[in-house]
Amino acid sequence: MKRVHVRGYADVERAGDGPIPFVAATAGMKDDGLDLQMGGADLERYLANPVVMYGHEYWGRESMPIGRADNVRIDGDALRADIVFDPEDDFARSVDRKVRGRFLNAVSIGFGAYGIDERGVPERWELYEISVVPLPMDSSAVADPDRALTLARALVGGSRTEPVDERAVRHAIGALEALLTPPAPRQAPAVKADRARRLRALEASL
Repeated sequence: MKRVHVRGYADVERAGDGPIPFVAATAGMKDDGLDLQMGGADLERYLANPVVMYGHEYWGRESMPIGRADNVRIDGDALRADIVFDPEDDFARSVDRKVRGRFLNAVSIGFGAYGIDERGVPERWELYEISVVPLPMDSSAVADPDRALTLARALVGGSRTEPVDERAVRHAIGALEALLTPPAPRQAPAVKADRARRLRALEASL
C-alpha cells in the first residue's frame, strides 16, 4: 500500500541557479502514524526511475513527471535529493519559479511501508516517488474536497478517468480523515500499540 504524507521541504538558500536541494523526508513520527527511520529506507526502485511528480498524479497524459531527483541520499536522519525541473516543460518551469520564489515549499513522498511495529516504525520502507505539493496535509491543514480526492486516488491507485474500487476509496477516505485528526499530546503505550495495529489492518485490507 502506498502512503502519502508531506514530509519534506525545499532548501532554497542553497539552490542558487542550479538544482534545488530538498529534504524529502525526515525520521520521527508524523501525522500518518509512521516513523520512517532512515536505516529502513530502500531506494533501489526509486534510483532506477527518480521521477518528480506534482501532487501525486501518477497516471494519464497530463500527469507526466515535472522533473528528476539527483544525488538522492540518506544524510543522518533525513532523505535528501537535488531536484531538477524540466526546462522544456512550461508547467515544470512554473513550479521551479514558484519554489525559488517561496510560493511553493513542500514535497511529499509516495512509499510502501512493510513490517510496521507497535511504535509505528516500518522494518523497511520503499520510496516510489517524490511530489511537489501546494498544501501540507497535516493536523493544522484544512483539506478541500479536490485535494482530498487527489490524495485518495494516490492511496488506492486510481486515476481521474479509470474506475477505482469503491471499498478501497472508502478506506482511503478514512485514512485521510485520520491524517487530519490532531494526535494526542501524549499517548500511553497501549494506545500507540492499538494505533499501529489499526494501521496494519488498514494496510492489509487494501
